[in-house]
Amino acid sequence: MPRKRSNREGSIYKNEARGRWEAALVIDHHPDGRPIRRRFTARTRAQVADKLDDAKKALDHGLAIPDPTTTIAAYSRWWQAEVLPGEGLAPKTERWYGEMLDLLLPDVGHRTLTGPRALTPADVEALCAKQRTPRTADAVRTTLSKVLRSAETRGLIARNAARLAKRRRDSGAARDVKALTVTEVTGLLDALDGTRWHPIALVGVTTGLRPGELLALHWPDVHLGTDPNVSVRHALSYVGGIRLKAPKRARSYRTVPLVPEAVTALKAWRKTQAAERLKAGPLWSTDWPELVFTTEAGVPHRVTALWKAFTGAVDGAHPHRLRHTYATHLLEAGTPIHHVAELLGDTVGTIEGTYSHVLRTKHEVVAAARGLLGGAT
Repeated sequence: MPRKRSNREGSIYKNEARGRWEAALVIDHHPDGRPIRRRFTARTRAQVADKLDDAKKALDHGLAIPDPTTTIAAYSRWWQAEVLPGEGLAPKTERWYGEMLDLLLPDVGHRTLTGPRALTPADVEALCAKQRTPRTADAVRTTLSKVLRSAETRGLIARNAARLAKRRRDSGAARDVKALTVTEVTGLLDALDGTRWHPIALVGVTTGLRPGELLALHWPDVHLGTDPNVSVRHALSYVGGIRLKAPKRARSYRTVPLVPEAVTALKAWRKTQAAERLKAGPLWSTDWPELVFTTEAGVPHRVTALWKAFTGAVDGAHPHRLRHTYATHLLEAGTPIHHVAELLGDTVGTIEGTYSHVLRTKHEVVAAARGLLGGAT
């Protein structure tokens, strides 16, 4: 009596009606116990046997079995709903990935993960070429690569087409980052003098903190005695309401020294805030204890409020521009790039890419190069 084949062995047979060889393999079971089968087809028995063997190897390694009918759109939406929420990203970042998927899926969503209609590097390059700016092109390529990396990890694809695609040739162009001049900084601080925005602007432009980090400072993180500094331990998120979150990256946890003018401003602001809390009485919010920069009701400011106050004082002086001003000033003063990266909570590579125009025009570089000419003047 012939031995009965187990579910994991699969079966091979010829479909006489179609004139093709087919194979079936049980890959899982429904909750009620019914088997879930994956079927394969090919023109020859050897070809379908190879497909069956590949599928069994994937199951043995705990991987999913590629399905040539699964589209990029279907997998991306599954990834967005099931995988992305478990990565511990900020709500704003999750929303950003969703926006990028909305941008790229109309062009490549009909492609499949595997099979004759599978996504190719050329498809990705064409997608990037359609984008309006190099940064957007990089963003959609990065998003697609992240989605496909998830499929690669699960054994659904053999290669990541987005990672293999060439980047747009102009995507390495230096970003146009305009720092405030010393005169503009002075004008900004003078215009805000006497307002609740003055200490925020002063600390921001002399520490380079991101707006969300600046507005999330707590008094225990502010040290105004010997060796004054601020420690970055939190950031504010405004997606789905205001809440505290961890800083952007692990390297974003850092300590930044305070200039004497910032120390004076913070000491004065602490007294002003104490007076406002006393005046507000029970109306003062108890949801944000120890927060440094608050409204008259004791709640955090929104970045949009800073934007309005700063640009109203000096045209173009938006909150993030204070960070660029701090970094540019340090680099032009000759501060080693790795020190600047540490103070900003960024990588050296990011600083080089963002402020390359500053690094290329440093006076000491020109002087050193002229030294090769034997002291020519």
